[in-house]
Amino acid sequence: MKVIITGGSGFIGSHVVDEVMALGHEVTIYDLEAPHYGQQCAYVRGDTRDIDRMVQSARGAEIIYNIAAEANVNRFYESPVFSNDITAQATLCVLEAARRVGNVRVILASTEWIYGSLAAAGDEQITEETPYAVSPDHLYTSSKIAAELFCKNYHHLYNVPYTIMRFGIPFGERARPETVTPIFIRKLLKNETITIHGDGSQTRQFIYVRDLARGNAACIQPAATNEIFNINGREQISVVQIVRTLESILGKKANVTFVDDRKGNFKGRFISSEKAKHLLGWETRLGYREAMEHYVAWYLKNMVKG
Repeated sequence: MKVIITGGSGFIGSHVVDEVMALGHEVTIYDLEAPHYGQQCAYVRGDTRDIDRMVQSARGAEIIYNIAAEANVNRFYESPVFSNDITAQATLCVLEAARRVGNVRVILASTEWIYGSLAAAGDEQITEETPYAVSPDHLYTSSKIAAELFCKNYHHLYNVPYTIMRFGIPFGERARPETVTPIFIRKLLKNETITIHGDGSQTRQFIYVRDLARGNAACIQPAATNEIFNINGREQISVVQIVRTLESILGKKANVTFVDDRKGNFKGRFISSEKAKHLLGWETRLGYREAMEHYVAWYLKNMVKG
């Protein structure tokens, strides 16, 4: 099967390329940046907003993974128009390219943020049937909801098949340096102060990027067509727990300071990935602590000079 992966040179995308190629599929990376990690596959330098380029690249493909998007929530806050353009608007362009080519399923990388920040009631589990946030408190959330709705619109209006994947927060090898885990590792190693926004109790279902990539690859299955899946870690981890875990692994005490919370910061809800387990046979292999040990070992080997 021929598979296009937009954003395939990036953190998550490069791992998805690895997993999809391991399944024996013919992969083309579609990205403005050339591949960094030595994958032996085709590469097209292109912008997802370039519909003609997308159409040309997608001919003969059966799957387009749309992973390319603005991943930095802070940049969304600082540059909302541009960030939305390369997230929701770009998704619309990918769907339009799929419509023009025909017989192509778009697999969209979305986020757990679409459920909103309200605390869950009791032991309630959030599932794929849980409605979108009624009043999204961040532009990032609204843009991701729009991208999902575009997928549903294109299926209803033009019969373009889709799969929507709602990610937890990934960490692991190849992570962007400005994401929370590598920032904390770097600061802890250098004895620099770690700044935590709010009281540090806000949680994320962090997911090891290799487990996330396997979840992406599982969505190639026909059973995933026109379905939505949560692809999340199985543990709720607070920001303070990240620090404590790294202290334990590295054997160092962190210097921590607390500041006012960010506007629109996602507080966290427990989100079930049982649907992916039952329908696709996917679940995470590593718990948070074990995955973090793998990542820290890689970080010390590859990111620490001298």
